Amino acid sequence: MKPPEKKRDLDARIEEAQARLKDLRAVARKQARRDETRRKIIYGAAILEIVARWRDGEGKSETKKAEEASKADRMMLALHKMITRESDRGFLGIDTDG
Repeated sequence: MKPPEKKRDLDARIEEAQARLKDLRAVARKQARRDETRRKIIYGAAILEIVARWRDGEGKSETKKAEEASKADRMMLALHKMITRESDRGFLGIDTDG
């Protein structure tokens, strides 16, 4: 193989490797987005379950029921304040005026 051909072959291999690297980085970004979405779903479900248990109050004294209902209300208010997109607020039935 002559030197110019060898250089072209090496250049082609470098380009292929760079293309593979770019593809692998895209796959990694996509997986990171999936992982972040999964994390949000899991934590969100856990928070909603905590709020539901606070609101349930079964087998608790009236004082404890009132305390936990208040905690549930404060948690939901805090969550509602974090949701700012109008369409999301509408979907969740949150007052869109504020």
